[in-house]
Amino acid sequence: MGAEHIIQRLGGRFEGRIGELDHWFMMSTPQQQQSNNPMEKRASLMEEEEEEEEEEDFIVKQFKTLKRRSLRKRGDEDDSRFWKEANRLDKQILKKRIKRLPIIPANETLKDAQTALKIKDPWFPKQWHLINLENPGNDINVTGVWKQGITGKGVNVAILDDGLDYKSKDLADNFFAEGSYDFNDHESLPTPKLWDDSHGTRCAGQIAAVRNDVCGMGIAYEAKVAGVRILSGDLTDADEALALNYEYQQNHIFSCSWGPPDNGQTMEAPNGILADAFINGIEKGRDGKGSIYVFATGNGAISGDNCNFDGYTNSIYTITVGAIDHNNDHPSYSESCSAQLVVTYSSGGGNYIHTTDVGENSCSDRHGGTSAAAPNAAGIFALVLSVRPDLTWRDLQHLCVQTAVPVNTLDDDWKMLPSGRIYNHKFGYGKLDAYRLIEAAKNFILVNQQTWLELPSPFKKRAIPDSSGLKTRKALKNTVLVTEEMIQAAGLLRLEHITATVNIVHDRRGDLVVDLVSPNQVVSNLATRRHLDNDKSGMQNWKFMSVKHWEENPIGNWTLMVYDVANPETKGHMLNWTLTLYGEQDPAFVGEPIHSNEGLHDDKEHDIPDTTSISTSPPATTSMDDTPPSRPTRIKPGKTYTSGSITTTTIIASTSSDVASETDTSSSVDASQKEDEHRYLTVIYAILGSVAILSVASVMFIYQKKRSPQLSRSPLTSRRPMNTNSNGYEFEDLQPLTTELDEEDSEPDEDHTPQENNRLTRGVTSTDGIN
Repeated sequence: MGAEHIIQRLGGRFEGRIGELDHWFMMSTPQQQQSNNPMEKRASLMEEEEEEEEEEDFIVKQFKTLKRRSLRKRGDEDDSRFWKEANRLDKQILKKRIKRLPIIPANETLKDAQTALKIKDPWFPKQWHLINLENPGNDINVTGVWKQGITGKGVNVAILDDGLDYKSKDLADNFFAEGSYDFNDHESLPTPKLWDDSHGTRCAGQIAAVRNDVCGMGIAYEAKVAGVRILSGDLTDADEALALNYEYQQNHIFSCSWGPPDNGQTMEAPNGILADAFINGIEKGRDGKGSIYVFATGNGAISGDNCNFDGYTNSIYTITVGAIDHNNDHPSYSESCSAQLVVTYSSGGGNYIHTTDVGENSCSDRHGGTSAAAPNAAGIFALVLSVRPDLTWRDLQHLCVQTAVPVNTLDDDWKMLPSGRIYNHKFGYGKLDAYRLIEAAKNFILVNQQTWLELPSPFKKRAIPDSSGLKTRKALKNTVLVTEEMIQAAGLLRLEHITATVNIVHDRRGDLVVDLVSPNQVVSNLATRRHLDNDKSGMQNWKFMSVKHWEENPIGNWTLMVYDVANPETKGHMLNWTLTLYGEQDPAFVGEPIHSNEGLHDDKEHDIPDTTSISTSPPATTSMDDTPPSRPTRIKPGKTYTSGSITTTTIIASTSSDVASETDTSSSVDASQKEDEHRYLTVIYAILGSVAILSVASVMFIYQKKRSPQLSRSPLTSRRPMNTNSNGYEFEDLQPLTTELDEEDSEPDEDHTPQENNRLTRGVTSTDGIN
């Protein structure tokens, strides 16, 4: 009676006595009403626990107040007695109790997996990324998944690379011929032909090496792998687009361990037909659920590179995966950026990934770089899709964000976010944990369709203040206000990706630093300083992307901060930029979303002191053992010039965007005419020189042939055998793209112009069009 009286006074409902405890009773209170505003509804869901705590404080405070008043009053003896008998009020909070299971040593885990799963692969104990015997727990946590019978069955992974050895005993049973093609030689089978065509086979082994008595096991050892050969010769944009969509109803995941050169000076994005191929893949692939594109961040960190300068990794349509080593440390080669979603295991600290190699029974113990991180992620994703084939491309990204495990948390770049998660530009949201990811996927509720809000700034030339040599940097700031009305008009319920598309002219692009600051003061490092980038074209319509603001409330001021951090003799201006918010559309939204709004931009044209810390330290150094070469770079044919009957091929440096600079058009006409004249003379001299060289070579060849009949076979028809290179690393020698420079001469030459240096160091051609 007394408990019911007090509960009624508190506005609650009496639920009865708690079990066999005579003096404890349960009460309940109604939930607070939620707002109809979609962003407020999202916030209330995210902050439910905090609001419950606030409600608890209110009820407890009310209980104490009423008890104090009742004891002071005179007159109502029953009321006073009831309050006097009520000693305390406790809010019930859900808690999780942890089973105190015995800690199983890593070697016991290994033996248990071998016994339970009948694993006989001789290299399985060496595959530390599956079970780490040296540092227990520093692995992908997959054996518990396998024991549930989750092995990737029914999922096909396409390896876009340099071929796949489908005759290997480790891959033959899982080879998916129907999803394979050779776009270099235009053949149906992706046969490795060049001596260094081993990269794709090694990646395939990480994903789907068969459980047998050869080498080791794949992460999804009952998934199928297709080979799409694109990295062993010239490739047009049209062929690459075909490869990105190849058999995309049957090929579910595309594993891509390649990209533009990781040289700290290239800025290249998929434009035109390539951009459409990605959109086509996420809209139509897998029966409309979207192809899963997995890209390696790149190995250019030791050159000061950043994966936000790579338009493949810097895309909302790809899952960008970086590397960690067996100690959960960040390898010095792995690039950082705000587009990086997660990390997983690869080489570093003296350890490498053990996997399949080209040859019937061949294995490799020197696979690594971010090239190995991407297929490890693709293998984990294959396990996820085998459990939940209905997941969309965005669902998988949500699951990565929700289940990633932060590592190396003493690193100072980890920042707490409004979502309650932490993020690091080196590690993304953390490492992939196969067990956590799949357990979460089992009950994951599919997200609603995507919506977006685009807010362009007016075109206006703004000088970027020089910060060279200053301890306190100065920034050009431009702020755009995102209002609640804009969010409601776009139907945006939950924020996912953010992009900032910038137009900046500058005499030396590598001196620019660009940050994006959210209304909650979350800072995304969009562009970091690149010491080797001497490009004079600036950033033309370049779209930077960040996943750091996932599920953040976007209402308020978003500020773009542009710094010029070195070389006072070089100047620059920002012309305009566009903020775009992507996210989940509110299922309750009715009508047509308004995706574009002029917004309210606040220009700050003058130098504004800012204390944001910007690193200007030189690129990191590392030991040779831990230094992987750049990711494989797919080769594009160069532009062809014709003069009479003489045709020469010129290497064209890749551009940062498909938007041409109008200011340079008129002034380049005279220079172009002079260049044509010089080119004609150069061709004539080249022909005369070639004739002389061929004459001498012919005489020497005939002389040598007479001396040794064994030399009669033409050297053009001979090839080196397909095996590992001198140091055993999987793509150390995949450098026909950069043969213009020796490795030790890869630094920019002061005798060349920046454009010439770019051409020499990249050594990759791009097409101006498709005939």
